[in-house]
Amino acid sequence: MNQPHTRLDKWLSILFLYTEKLVLVIVGGLAFIGIGELIWKIYQLRDIRLEDLLMIFIFIEIMAMANVYFLRRSVPFTYPMFIAVTALSRLIVLQGKENSSEGLIYESGAILIISLAILVIRFSQQFSTDALERREAHEDRHE
Repeated sequence: MNQPHTRLDKWLSILFLYTEKLVLVIVGGLAFIGIGELIWKIYQLRDIRLEDLLMIFIFIEIMAMANVYFLRRSVPFTYPMFIAVTALSRLIVLQGKENSSEGLIYESGAILIISLAILVIRFSQQFSTDALERREAHEDRHE
């Protein structure tokens, strides 16, 4: 039962589309500012620490995720998962030797599970309906 779109539906769709873009620009801008603040802190302290570098990578991944949205109009589900792996790695580094072995095992296990999920998602995308349609179209052209 497809009902025609009303003017309100179209207006709301446009409103949400531009709101989404604005928020993504803000998120990307804040990530850029966060990188600048970290670089300034490194410069002031004259000390480069691994946790600062990992935080910069998290900001870069957030900016990349926003950029991918503007290029593709969607964000692959794996991008937030990469950010989670980096954030968990940073957590492990920050806790250092004070962390209990049990906590380290849980955090490492979470990284392993997320990494396996990324592999499963990437592998399953090869067999998605879009990929199958492209393969069939490719085979039809070569017959």
